Amino acid sequence: MKRLLTFWLSLLLLGALVLPCFAGDSVSLEQTLTPEETQNLDTLHQMIFDTYGIDACFLINNDYEGGDAFKDYARTYLKEHAQSKDALVFAVSSATYYMNTTGKAGDYLQDSDLDDLYEAIRGADERGEQYTAAAQFYAALNRMLASRAAAVPTTAATPSPTAPSTEPPVTAAPGFSEATTVPGTTAPAATREHRPGSVYIPDKIAPVRSDRLVDQANLISASDETALRAKLDAISEELQFDVVLVTAEHIGSRTPMEFADDYFDFNGFGYGDSHDGVCFLISMAERDWWISTCGFGETALSDDYFMDIVRYSKVISALKDGDYTLSFNAYADMVADFVREAQTGEPYSHRHRYQDWRNKVIGVGLSLTLGLIVAAIVTWYVKQHYVASVQQKREAGAYLVGAVQYGKGYDNFRSSVVNRTRRVSESSSSSSGSSSSSGGHHTSSSGYSHGGGGGKF
Repeated sequence: MKRLLTFWLSLLLLGALVLPCFAGDSVSLEQTLTPEETQNLDTLHQMIFDTYGIDACFLINNDYEGGDAFKDYARTYLKEHAQSKDALVFAVSSATYYMNTTGKAGDYLQDSDLDDLYEAIRGADERGEQYTAAAQFYAALNRMLASRAAAVPTTAATPSPTAPSTEPPVTAAPGFSEATTVPGTTAPAATREHRPGSVYIPDKIAPVRSDRLVDQANLISASDETALRAKLDAISEELQFDVVLVTAEHIGSRTPMEFADDYFDFNGFGYGDSHDGVCFLISMAERDWWISTCGFGETALSDDYFMDIVRYSKVISALKDGDYTLSFNAYADMVADFVREAQTGEPYSHRHRYQDWRNKVIGVGLSLTLGLIVAAIVTWYVKQHYVASVQQKREAGAYLVGAVQYGKGYDNFRSSVVNRTRRVSESSSSSSGSSSSSGGHHTSSSGYSHGGGGGKF
């Protein structure tokens, strides 16, 4: 009896191990998402479609490693699910990624975009964060389409019908190939202004935060952009405080303050209920810069002290010199320093100065240098006169005549501080040719409270 029971238990165990191998469909991306995540991705998908008329599909299926079977799987999915002949599918397997375009999507995208799109989601994909990867894909795709809208103005302006097309999508995608590598943030799209060279702002607050760095004006190199984006992401996640930077050729009819506020708000930035963060805007058309603070940013990056520091720091001096990489990195470092200090409960201010220890070191150094110079001059002078008296006098007693007598001297240095930050007055600003202003505490069009300031460069 025991042998029979052992036999049946062995069969059941063997079946439990073998049956999964014959299971049907694998778990899809949709099955791993919560209803809220699904709704957010649907919103991003619809934004792309409404703005550019392109039905963009995104797939992750780690049951495939790549090859023709994976390509066929992606093309079949596009053919069965695309609601327009202008469509694309971006598919990621366990070891490869692949893109297939049809119709107008092929006019917008290039072969090199395959790698760029994967780079935008690489980190999330490697961590197995499928929802984040999908959201980052749609945001990266939106940036690409926005930058190329001017090149294809007629096709971008007229969205394709939402009803399923009777003509099946083309399944071939010349120019796109499978890439074999394995290892951004972002969101999207529907815009109020659709001008070439402008940065797009959604009509409503995006459900997923956008990319913290958008260099639409192409002021820094691709490698510098990658490094700076990683830096902004690391600082933001460490401090739970969004540090955002956006450059544009022009910003349309908005003022720099309005644009920076709206860009931060409507692209889903800001941590917590108070939407903590800061946005640095560069507009090349009028050479405007503006820093918009929100939530805890209004405390950590005060309009008076922080803006005074910024105006006469490397952030703006490098901006004027055209060294944008230095300027943007200085901005990130300075914001991080201010926010870290504010999180200790004592923000930098005119009483508690930023990098005050450096000023003191400089002051002490200057004092010591000046003292050494004076001492050297006195020593040289005494030596010259002493040698001359020896040459002129022969009697030993004469050495005492007119000798220098040193008494006790005290130099009382209680503290020596060099203040390298100059206050800005209206007269000095206007005479220098670079005006500056403060936004004060105000409410943006989204209803959020903002502070900040800016000027020309």
